[in-house]
Amino acid sequence: MTINLFCLPPAGSSASLYSSWNKLTQENINIIPLEYPGHGTLVRQKLIHDPEILTEALIHKIISYGDEAFAIFGHSVGAALLWRIEKKIRETPLNDQLKLLVVSGRPELEYTKNMAPKRFLTREGMIKALKHYNGVPAELLENQDAMNFFLNILRNDFHLNDMMLKDEIRKTKTPLLAFYGKEDPDIANLDQMNAWQNHSYNWQGCYPLTGGHFYFNDQTTLQVMLERMCRIILNISSKIKP
Repeated sequence: MTINLFCLPPAGSSASLYSSWNKLTQENINIIPLEYPGHGTLVRQKLIHDPEILTEALIHKIISYGDEAFAIFGHSVGAALLWRIEKKIRETPLNDQLKLLVVSGRPELEYTKNMAPKRFLTREGMIKALKHYNGVPAELLENQDAMNFFLNILRNDFHLNDMMLKDEIRKTKTPLLAFYGKEDPDIANLDQMNAWQNHSYNWQGCYPLTGGHFYFNDQTTLQVMLERMCRIILNISSKIKP
């Protein structure tokens, strides 16, 4: 049985962030990075800053892959969108195909609800935020035109994030797994990630990894994370009746 793993990017990123993952996973796990409109290969499309509209668009993409079993991985703002998707499909036949949720790099709701909104940051404030996460190459900072283009996308994604800071989540029966970088500036300790266990009846654990917010940019850490995630996915899929 093949399991599709849909991957949701963080703010300011594109689906290409996950482009190398298929080479590092087993054949029966198919990595499918989902592109947001206005990003990456869909850069000519209009940006969407309404999480409800974006959620519907992402569900439409998932449906297009047919009736195969799937899991969803979401990093940072992608982890917030993951829950919007889960909520929308919970009472639909699509929910039967959903086998695992993977939250990455986002503290549980109790720790995000009081975060300051970022969509109103000045240009300088946005650049400071980027440096805070070590999320931008030095050459981009030196190219004003490219930086202006990128910051427009980032502000849109910050808007998305702000709209989901206080989301409420009903406990799900879908298995839930969490990862984060131990040096992530937004995650003070393991408790902030372990608290996700309150949102699933089938908690698969939280695993701290070496690195910061973009911990998986390190090849060794990425390999460790993928091996653990794939092992859990395959264990769950082995219990699925054909």
